Amino acid sequence: SRFNWGTEYLKEITHGDNRVMISPEVIGEAELVDILFEPNSQKSRTSLGLLGEYLSVPCIIEILRWAPNLWELEDCLRHWLTWKSEASKSITSANETSVVTSEASSDVTEEIDKTLLIIVPSIASQHLQGFAARPCMNISGIYHFAPAFCTTIVVTSELPQNASTLWLRLLGRGPTQRAAIMELIALDDNHPHCTVVQQQLREWYQLLSNSQMFNE
Repeated sequence: SRFNWGTEYLKEITHGDNRVMISPEVIGEAELVDILFEPNSQKSRTSLGLLGEYLSVPCIIEILRWAPNLWELEDCLRHWLTWKSEASKSITSANETSVVTSEASSDVTEEIDKTLLIIVPSIASQHLQGFAARPCMNISGIYHFAPAFCTTIVVTSELPQNASTLWLRLLGRGPTQRAAIMELIALDDNHPHCTVVQQQLREWYQLLSNSQMFNE
């Protein structure tokens, strides 16, 4: 409670060799996410196709190079929940008083201002079922969590091979990524993003060539 009756009570009845700390600060380990993207509202992202649609609001993008297990999906979701809760204005200090009437709270509409995009090459069906992820009705390879979690999973190997999914399939692996690279090479050099992405691929290949490479 605000008056800490419970903690004071426990402190008194557990005296002796026990150590009781009242309202201690628990400092967690720093969390790192792959990408935190905040869009410029004045710039269009239509040239990015399907990827551009998911970048309309600030989002965390997690790119996994393997089929994720349940713990890894939970970890991605935990990162988003932490980011969302830290930015919430509804969290107030215990020393502050905040009175919200039921009438005022009913006028507040929840806006989707932060999302999570998880990009994976494949995923087990039981994991999708475990999170009650719904497949997109219009595009294969897209799955949505319950609306409250604002999370979309992109399975690159299931995406249709067309221009709108190219920039997402480049983030896949194996045959999916190779096919996307061939499509990129065939594009006109004047195509938006074509030159800069090809340069990034060359630098990536050079980096791999200078280190010990495996089949993947």
